Amino acid sequence: MYISENFQKGKYYTEKEVNEVLKDIFDDFVMIRRYLIDYKLLNRNKEGTRYWVVDP
Repeated sequence: MYISENFQKGKYYTEKEVNEVLKDIFDDFVMIRRYLIDYKLLNRNKEGTRYWVVDP
């Protein structure tokens, strides 16, 4: 299972919502969130207040 599959395409998430999803998967959810952004599986706005799944 890919971690990014836990997020719906077309939906915007707050940082708190992203953290809640990732907490159930891995203890260091901040690191996983960073990797999802670095590997372009999730994107976020400049303020870091909205996250969304990147379309391939």
